[in-house]
Amino acid sequence: MVEPLITIVLPAYRMGSYIGDALRSIAAQTEQRWEVIVVDDHGPEDGTASVVRDFAKGVKQRVELIRHEVNQGVSGARNTGIRAGRGEFVAFLDPDDTWLPHHLQAAFAVLNGDPGADVACAPVESYRDDPAHAWTHKAHFESWKKDHFPLSLAVYNFILPSAVVARRAHVLQVGGFDTAPDLQHIEDYDLWIRLVEAGSRFVLLERISARYRKHGGGATAQEARFAALHERLYQKHPAF
Repeated sequence: MVEPLITIVLPAYRMGSYIGDALRSIAAQTEQRWEVIVVDDHGPEDGTASVVRDFAKGVKQRVELIRHEVNQGVSGARNTGIRAGRGEFVAFLDPDDTWLPHHLQAAFAVLNGDPGADVACAPVESYRDDPAHAWTHKAHFESWKKDHFPLSLAVYNFILPSAVVARRAHVLQVGGFDTAPDLQHIEDYDLWIRLVEAGSRFVLLERISARYRKHGGGATAQEARFAALHERLYQKHPAF
């Protein structure tokens, strides 16, 4: 079995119809020193377990499926995966997103080449594959975001979990994702801020390397909740 350099964490809840695409994008990575930890957050039977087991049979890397006995939310699921990992780095991939083949290699090249870099973030391609409402949007980082990064995150969160690879020790040192119920669906933004406040150095990658799927079942479809969520975040991090 390949010794893992990067622990890939996938939180899963009612994502059986998408997770196969995510796993196939992992298998296609040019950097193959990874392990996959899928955490089923006590979801209903939707085929997730069988998809993960079939994937594990076809690769030489470690693939582990952990099922929560009680639903803990996306933060709790990711934290379980982070703690179960063995890699020096941790990469987050939501089960309805995918990576381009160079994603891990590009992030690792930066993190390994610069010992002072702790978090690598890539721009993403957002898309919707509903035949009736299909669209694609290629994101880019404007100059002000890059010039003032990561303090430019104070304006709004333009970093998605599926585009981030970080030193696992740093994520663990700040306590991982906050599991407070009123921070769920904005838990990633909160983690980025805490990493910045703890002194982690962020690096922006130039090339798009992740694909973010928009669909009706995604958490970000609940736009009405986000004003309250951001207000909660402002209260938690007033100085930032």
